[in-house]
Amino acid sequence: MKRIEESGEISFKQAFIDFWRGLFSFGGRSTRKGYWYGVLMMPLTILMVVTGGIVTLNIILAMTLNKVVGSFLIISLLIETVVYITISIGSTALFFRRMRDVGFKTAPLVIWIVITVLFLRVPLLGFVIRVINIWLLYVLSVPTGHFVKEYQNGFMKFLFEEPENFKFCDDLRVIKFNPNGTEETIEKGKIMERGKVSFKQAVHDFFHGILSFGGRSTRAGYWKSQLLIIPIYIVVMGIVITLTVFTFNTISHALTTMPDLSFGDGLGAFLCIIFIVLLALLGPGLLITGLMIPVGVANWSVMIRRLRDVGLKLKTMFIGWGIMAILDSIIWEIFTVGYGSPQGMLWALLWEFGIDLTIQIIFLCLPTGAMATQKENSIFFENKAIF
Repeated sequence: MKRIEESGEISFKQAFIDFWRGLFSFGGRSTRKGYWYGVLMMPLTILMVVTGGIVTLNIILAMTLNKVVGSFLIISLLIETVVYITISIGSTALFFRRMRDVGFKTAPLVIWIVITVLFLRVPLLGFVIRVINIWLLYVLSVPTGHFVKEYQNGFMKFLFEEPENFKFCDDLRVIKFNPNGTEETIEKGKIMERGKVSFKQAVHDFFHGILSFGGRSTRAGYWKSQLLIIPIYIVVMGIVITLTVFTFNTISHALTTMPDLSFGDGLGAFLCIIFIVLLALLGPGLLITGLMIPVGVANWSVMIRRLRDVGLKLKTMFIGWGIMAILDSIIWEIFTVGYGSPQGMLWALLWEFGIDLTIQIIFLCLPTGAMATQKENSIFFENKAIF
């Protein structure tokens, strides 16, 4: 299997090719964009396999109910199992390459995978691992060589590569010559909004910057893009609710009519209804999920750019999201245990969609540079000089 060594600007096509050619390439490197393109590709592949299987099975069931169905079930299950295992291996290799690209050595990554597999089901350790996984989400979003430094601590040297052993590729940086004669160093593919942003430009930046975590989006640019995205989410929710109601009514009708049928007819009717429900609910559901995943990633990217425009560093955002995730888990447990399941879930949802969402909206409404600081080496906030 070919060793994958990505650098510079990576297209979706190149990321797709690298994913399949590098199924067992654990020792190479994948850029930030190459990694997240691969993440987008995985559910789409599973979507095509599962949806195709459901449609084909319903066609067979519509024509006959005999041993062909059982044979097809076994074959389709084997195919989906092979696809799942293959994608799992490829995603693990992609994870290794991305972590190596930010500066990690291979040995600590292997140790982490072993610890995760062995101790995920241990209650306390499982919670700690989930918190660390939030940090890993941040690590997967930083640029190439982010952790490659001269460390004095032995443990840090065990974790990260040293600068002399790490090859930096800086071909994303280009010099832009402005009309007034000044020069500006910019990065290709990075969204850097400034001043007034039109609705057309906001929508263009939203989709063009689907994996642009390092740029900036103004307050107007962010909220104008939401004018398009929020109605899309509302339509999708309407479709999901409609499919859910249809499924519930179909099952209810089946339960009321089946007692009057013979065993053979009832079994056949039951199987047909089940797979019709799967075709009506799971097929479109998977299709909607596959289409909404890129939109969700793009929405996450524009939110990161908006918070960077406010003055927060990427690590600050993930620390805040990690704290909110921990609080959500604690509050969910307190309310569900203390108030009982239905009432507790209601209060927990009020927290998540009330206080949690309100805090995020407040930050997203702040003007450019509102939280930037005068300190040159601030850990959590950007310097005002760059605004």
